[in-house]
Amino acid sequence: MKRKLLVLLAVPLLTPVLAGCGGEKAGEDDDPNKANLHIGTLDKGIGTTWLTEAASMFEELYKDSEDFQKGRKGVKVHVTGSTQYDGDYIARSTLNKDIYFTEGIPYIEVAKKGKFLPLTETMNEVLSSYGETRSIKDKIDPAFLDYINVDGELYAIPFYDSFYGLVYDVNLFNEKSLYIDADGGFTNKEGNLSLGADNVAGTLDDGLPSTFEEFEELMYEMRNSNITPFITSTAGIEYTANYLYNFVANLEGREQMMLNMTLNGTATDLIDVDNEGKVTPLAATQISDDNGYMLTKQQGKYHALKFVEDVLLSKAENRVNDPSHTVAQQTFVNSKQISEKPIAMIVEGSWWENEARNAISNYEKVYKEKTNFAIMPLPFIDKDFAAARNYKQTCLSLSQSFGVVSKNTQQEKLAREFMKFLHTDKMMSKFTADTSITRPLNYEISEEDQANLSTYARSLIDLKKNSDIVYPYSSNTIVNNNLDVFNAYHFIWNTRIGGTNGNVYKHPFMYFGSSKISDPSAEDYFNGQYEYISSRWKGLVK
Repeated sequence: MKRKLLVLLAVPLLTPVLAGCGGEKAGEDDDPNKANLHIGTLDKGIGTTWLTEAASMFEELYKDSEDFQKGRKGVKVHVTGSTQYDGDYIARSTLNKDIYFTEGIPYIEVAKKGKFLPLTETMNEVLSSYGETRSIKDKIDPAFLDYINVDGELYAIPFYDSFYGLVYDVNLFNEKSLYIDADGGFTNKEGNLSLGADNVAGTLDDGLPSTFEEFEELMYEMRNSNITPFITSTAGIEYTANYLYNFVANLEGREQMMLNMTLNGTATDLIDVDNEGKVTPLAATQISDDNGYMLTKQQGKYHALKFVEDVLLSKAENRVNDPSHTVAQQTFVNSKQISEKPIAMIVEGSWWENEARNAISNYEKVYKEKTNFAIMPLPFIDKDFAAARNYKQTCLSLSQSFGVVSKNTQQEKLAREFMKFLHTDKMMSKFTADTSITRPLNYEISEEDQANLSTYARSLIDLKKNSDIVYPYSSNTIVNNNLDVFNAYHFIWNTRIGGTNGNVYKHPFMYFGSSKISDPSAEDYFNGQYEYISSRWKGLVK
């Protein structure tokens, strides 16, 4: 396999069973007097409202245009939202719509099959007709550009950021005085708050835990106040796995985390850990295709496991589970009213507020109370560790989501123009204001849109601004040839515990949360990762 075959190390978000693989009918409701553009979008966490509103604005902007189809004036944009428009559908179906916005695309594979229209020219064009001085390409992180470059052509535009973390109920934190004060106690939002993970006064994370110890104290305070710390989904295993994947990134930092994708560079924080938990630092190690298994010894992986063992799952009453992510959302939103032990936090993705919009709206209607949520920055190991990192977070954007133009489009000029329009700063700013989700491009939120942002959206924007973002892509041949080992979060969490014939686990929650394991330990899990990956390394396809 050639080096240019790239793979995104991320799990497809909420991917359903394929609903259909046949072609689509497009054009039955076309306006015979206008140029018609058909767009399909995956109707899940992002929804369709943002796109239908953008379509209306585009139609108004070009209502007098005769440039897109001979003999026709104006444009009509048709938006179809469906849960079937996932990555599998894009890969296996005839693409009869002009544009698709979706997630979980096996992008390189599909692009090489010629299903997408090359967008290189469009993405290189300065958006001067919209009053801007940059191109779409100028707004994209170089790591992302490398991924979407297939044999010298760009076939897709990154769609949305996928950060995983703990979303907390701001109102509950205030009412129950769950904010940490400057002296280490607890207070409400009006108290003398600690500086939070960013170590800056007056920001949204003031009073939130910045270290493992503070997070553990918060969990204790919640239980002592008859509050359930957090809720997860039993079916949405990727939610908690990716939250912990992000945890590792925050502890490793951008440079060391990227070694897991490139298998090339110097690992500076490898450790050995014995059964008693004694940590021994290892010498700096040059990582290559031959010894990439050594990355299982990164300190961030061990400390993330200790956080799970000692803090997150140290008590059974720390969390509750619901069968699906949507049921968990509803339970979380309503818990203050329906439970004797309200739930303070939920493990979620960055699309959470947009996806839970109906649950939030129903709560506010029934209980006549305005909700208020925010995403919580990840805690550091301790104060010294935070200072050494200059209080900078590292976040994974697991954005296996793209906008593409079908090679079958009969409206190429119109499709290209619509893509340029959508990727102006104005429209991306509006997208964030409408959905409370950021996009993996560089753009500013307008003052008008800032005024309409929810607390959750502002916390997400702040988190991104205060973080080094890692896009987990790989151009390494071994990675691309062995997806069972490297795809999604597997390389981070695969382990075998109990020797050669022991049990294999792919998720710390499965191990530490299992009632069948009498004495789970971070040390066993961590050392099992090395044993499992190193034993398989020689057999990997080169």
